[in-house]
Amino acid sequence: MIGWSRTFATSAKPVIRTTALVSRNPVVTADLPQFESQFYRYQNELWKRLMWTFPKWFYYRVGTLSEQKFRELNPNPVYNNPNIEFPRGRPDIRQQRDRRFKQELSLPKTYSEAKEEDEVAANDNLSRKIVPNSRVTEADKKNDVTSLERKLARTLYLVVQQDGSWTFPTFDAAEDQALHTSAETGIYKLGGEKINYFNVSNTPCHVSSSDTSKTFYIKSHILSGKFEPQNGEKYMWLSKDELSQHLSNYDEIQHLLSDV
Repeated sequence: MIGWSRTFATSAKPVIRTTALVSRNPVVTADLPQFESQFYRYQNELWKRLMWTFPKWFYYRVGTLSEQKFRELNPNPVYNNPNIEFPRGRPDIRQQRDRRFKQELSLPKTYSEAKEEDEVAANDNLSRKIVPNSRVTEADKKNDVTSLERKLARTLYLVVQQDGSWTFPTFDAAEDQALHTSAETGIYKLGGEKINYFNVSNTPCHVSSSDTSKTFYIKSHILSGKFEPQNGEKYMWLSKDELSQHLSNYDEIQHLLSDV
């Protein structure tokens, strides 16, 4: 311990820096791996094959106009005629359904759905058809790496170009400020006041040391707003896979990044 103190006393005092690890959490559910996607598709097809026959008499009363439209869209299967030979096996007809195959139904369109094909429904039309938004945004199509609307299923991290290289926003720590306060002040000076975020913890999640400096990493999440560089700095919002192509110290800090 005494020897270490003498060595530190004769060496130059390292520069203390803070690095803001600002991330945007995923907005939508994660993309399914190929195996899981194939498994769920198999389960769905199996369920359709083994499901009980659709009770059309419950939803479409016999003799009504809606029942007639349903029958036009879903003709009855081939009758199991004993005088005819069926090479693929005799039909197993139950409730006007051939139970050898899964049941695929086409339902008559409601008034609201039919109207939407001709003109856009009013915004206050509560009966309009619900169409989910695409998981692929315009930012994905244009490969706009400065947009927070890209890669909605992944965690994105803010990187800026400082001293000619890409890195997380790094600032010199003030002597009269805590580390997380220095990181917060630096983010607002660099990206403006329109970014709303919070620090996960006031305690640094990682420290990187060199002969001349010590850098403490403060993990944060952006909640709303946007990053607007005040001095024309270049910036990007990148996922973990993309960061490996831009950060020189990726191997050191990859354990801090989310795989999702």
